[in-house]
Amino acid sequence: MKRIAPIALVALLSALLTACGQSAFSTQPEAGGGQAPLVPVLAVSELAVGPNRLAFGVLQNGTPVNDPNLTIGLRFFYLDGADKDAVQSESQAVYRAEGLPFGLYVGYATLDKPGGWGAEVSIPRDGGEPQVSRIRLDVLAEPRTPPIGSPAIPSENLTVAEQPDLAKLTSDANPDVDLYQLTIADAIAAQQPFVVAFSTPGYCQTAVCSPNQLVLKQLKDQYKGQVNFIHVEVYPYPFGESFQAQRRVQAMSDWNLRTEPWTFLIDAKGVIQARYEGGITFAELEPALKQLAAGELVVP
Repeated sequence: MKRIAPIALVALLSALLTACGQSAFSTQPEAGGGQAPLVPVLAVSELAVGPNRLAFGVLQNGTPVNDPNLTIGLRFFYLDGADKDAVQSESQAVYRAEGLPFGLYVGYATLDKPGGWGAEVSIPRDGGEPQVSRIRLDVLAEPRTPPIGSPAIPSENLTVAEQPDLAKLTSDANPDVDLYQLTIADAIAAQQPFVVAFSTPGYCQTAVCSPNQLVLKQLKDQYKGQVNFIHVEVYPYPFGESFQAQRRVQAMSDWNLRTEPWTFLIDAKGVIQARYEGGITFAELEPALKQLAAGELVVP
């Protein structure tokens, strides 16, 4: 299994910012009180009109901050509007990194117009005023990946029925056979809520796929009989060769996924209720699963 060194995590956070197509910070944070500046990095690959999950990393002296007590204030501005300084909405990003290899702070915001947005990021500092930075966000009119409220795509991912050898189904070092019983098409036809995770535990570029798998296994045991769970391995076997060639399974193309991992919550009608790019935790996902199992709208 690939291991990601701390220096690589910094590069990955920066790479995710670039992948998202966001601009550099419009205002650079300044050091204060002898402390090095805290640099927020947006770790998502796309933003689109509608509800968005915004995951941030925070760097200090080039090292990811991993403080579970940190809460980040967020304010949003529509830069393509008549009044660029008018606050459109406010939110908070809270710690969602239990079990992950670096600090991750997640907030939610509904961005109701395409184009340029500004996010004001306020990070508390010990013994002083919060540090405030601004990031430009480029919001698409339509998402590339399946959005909340759209039908799940009935992919025919590989299962144990076609390939009983789990070592050829997944790069997970400790696979759970329950995650490979259904295709996505099967799960839709079953008319029962389900979770589908696209990830590659052995070759994950962000080092969060294996922690994500642990969360899914724990939730699968808790919601067995109420919610179905599916893991789709990103690369076809042999995984190492496919990873080197960047050859991905058909389901990744079906869902138009350009990054990994992604996790989707789908209701009994086959409608996507929530989607998560990157690292997930039990604390964030369990309340959503409770709503999904009860047939309720998933509200973060």
